[in-house]
Amino acid sequence: MVGLASKADLEIVRQQLGRIPRGVLGIAARSVTGEPLVIATAPRLEDGSPFPTTYYLTHPAYVAECSRLEASGIMSEWTQELAEDEDCLLYTSDAADDSLRV
Repeated sequence: MVGLASKADLEIVRQQLGRIPRGVLGIAARSVTGEPLVIATAPRLEDGSPFPTTYYLTHPAYVAECSRLEASGIMSEWTQELAEDEDCLLYTSDAADDSLRV
């Protein structure tokens, strides 16, 4: 469930990203201390341009860990697994199509 983002949350996210966040709909995940970890974003920015990232990881420590995992080649493994799973491939294809219609 996506919760509302307070002004304090948005300031924390700004500090985490090093820039003003765009298209924030709310906070999608928080740490056990309540700090924002993930924001939910609008499918289109204020200027109407598409923004295809629904959930955006903002916490620097988690971003670093995801980067480490990506550098290890895990994304290639997962991409291969998706390509071999017809049900999952159909679901992700439908989800991608749905996001383009928004």
